Amino acid sequence: MLPPDREITDAFAQRTPQSGSAQILVVGADTDSLVPLIRLLEKRKHHCTRVSRLDDARAAVEQGRFELVVINPALPDGDGLELPQELQRSSPSTKTIVLVENNSFRAAIEAMRCGVVDVLRLPVDLDDFISRVDSALLKSWADRQREARLTRLRRLCDELSADRDEISQQVQTLCNELVAAYQEIAEQIDEVTMATEFRTLLKQELDVEEVLRTALEYVLTKTGPTNAAVFLPDSAGRYGLAAYVNYDCPRESITVLLEHLCQVVCPQMAAETEIVCFDDAEEFAGWVGPQMSFLSGCQVIAFACRYNGECLAVILLFRSRDLPFDEHLAPTIEILREIFAEQLDHVLKVYHRASPEWPKDPLDDEHDCRDDYGFGGLAA
Repeated sequence: MLPPDREITDAFAQRTPQSGSAQILVVGADTDSLVPLIRLLEKRKHHCTRVSRLDDARAAVEQGRFELVVINPALPDGDGLELPQELQRSSPSTKTIVLVENNSFRAAIEAMRCGVVDVLRLPVDLDDFISRVDSALLKSWADRQREARLTRLRRLCDELSADRDEISQQVQTLCNELVAAYQEIAEQIDEVTMATEFRTLLKQELDVEEVLRTALEYVLTKTGPTNAAVFLPDSAGRYGLAAYVNYDCPRESITVLLEHLCQVVCPQMAAETEIVCFDDAEEFAGWVGPQMSFLSGCQVIAFACRYNGECLAVILLFRSRDLPFDEHLAPTIEILREIFAEQLDHVLKVYHRASPEWPKDPLDDEHDCRDDYGFGGLAA
């Protein structure tokens, strides 16, 4: 059995006497030939609507849905075969039977081209008419069930598509969260690795100058080439230059410059807990004082290194704004300064146990002062 025949058979099997009535539109001007057909259809519990004009038939089709249209195409206001063509576009499940007085082959072909399912010659044999009507209704019911299934499938497809889009968005969100989590974990691992490496390097040094040298060397690997200075306080709370790196400052004035910075920056930074960054020298001058014209065009970073609430060192980094510091440098500095302060506190305690006196001012040391890479007694 072919699929269309199976659908018709299934549709017929699903019809019951109570649900077997159909909406049928009868179109024609010949009352004598149509009235017996209408009575027969109503006797079989079908609901019939009769019109005699093409325009009335179109209006009826617009107002209600019919399963079958029985039409005599000889209408006073037009060719009735226009209606089946319109039904093919607007209501494909509505079937059409055409009644003709001259059942010629040419008329049947023309009717079939217009989308009708059957052609009957007038006068109609009533038994044959009922058989043709039942066949047309079964086709209409099968098509309507097919349309309902297609509508349901389209709705399910739309729901599945919406669910798929939602799942895709959730998967994308989850992937983004996983990527973010991976990046965060990778950053944390990098931070732990960096902290372990820096702490290991500093713990090998028990001399203040070597701790300063190692710390500055490591900081420069994170910042790139830059001017750097480390200021340490004495027992009276006065700060002095302990180590520096000269990147692009005039060699003959670097010492005076750093000493001046020590006087204006360290008192401000001694009580500062945050990392201070200025992209403009004017902003920096407004913070520490107006004597910062020599830093014009520089980006400045300053921070205090604290341990147990005590400021053990102040570090200053500055270089041209044409080579700005990395915007992600702050977390690195935050980690390094805590480790540096911890080791510096340890070294200073060891030193104080070994000697009751504070080491002499590194700027007064008698070492060679010709290098631009200064630590403790080495000055530019």
